[in-house]
Amino acid sequence: MTLAMLLQRLPTLPLGKHLSTFFAPIAAHVKTLRALLPAAAATTLPHVLTGATTYVKAFEEIDKNPGTGTEGDAYTFRFYTHGHKAQSYLVSGLPNGLTFNGDKDSPSISGTLPTGGNYEIEIKGYRWANRQGPSTSTYKLVLQVEESKAASPWSGDSTETLDAGFKNSTWFGNFYDNGDGWVYHPNHGWLFVSGSDESALWMWDRQLGWLYTGKSIYPFFFRHSTSKWLYYKERENARQFWSYEKEIWTTYEKN
Repeated sequence: MTLAMLLQRLPTLPLGKHLSTFFAPIAAHVKTLRALLPAAAATTLPHVLTGATTYVKAFEEIDKNPGTGTEGDAYTFRFYTHGHKAQSYLVSGLPNGLTFNGDKDSPSISGTLPTGGNYEIEIKGYRWANRQGPSTSTYKLVLQVEESKAASPWSGDSTETLDAGFKNSTWFGNFYDNGDGWVYHPNHGWLFVSGSDESALWMWDRQLGWLYTGKSIYPFFFRHSTSKWLYYKERENARQFWSYEKEIWTTYEKN
């Protein structure tokens, strides 16, 4: 009897045939699964930048939301996507003075703060470049900007700041500074002061109109309405001005 004939009588060969018959449909099923895998993987891509797993986030240890500052101040806000990295961003609602750098690796908003008010900037991250593909939910950055205050002309070495808004000037004497341009002088009364330096100031006097003076000019005043000079001399409970135009003294009440 040949070896081949003996092997055919062994029980392992029929078992092998049965096994091949058993695994054939499984192998076909595996092939089907393999064919379906790319399509199944592709269906997960739209969810990469959606849902709660990926979202725009600020570098909170550096930049806060809401952002605060004063009109004209330098400002920077850095952000990123927590989870999967966005390849592009859409930033809308930027006020004048602020721009988005367009960088997907280190995205930021920077510039100078706009005029005083509240602003809302919207940021959205996208899976692909050019704002294509799935996106994150919209992140809202709130800016709270204070109006800038004009520089005080009374900040030089010639003026000492006292308590409760009062100041002492080497050339103008003691007066109260209201902080909005208005000052109260014990002799002149209320005056509105315009200027950024004590050496050149315009003062609005209710009775005399606009007067030009300064620390090296006072007690002389240039009167805008007449284009002539006045000289101030203090009198008890009154103010006297010498008019170089009319060459007379004129008394005015305190404003």
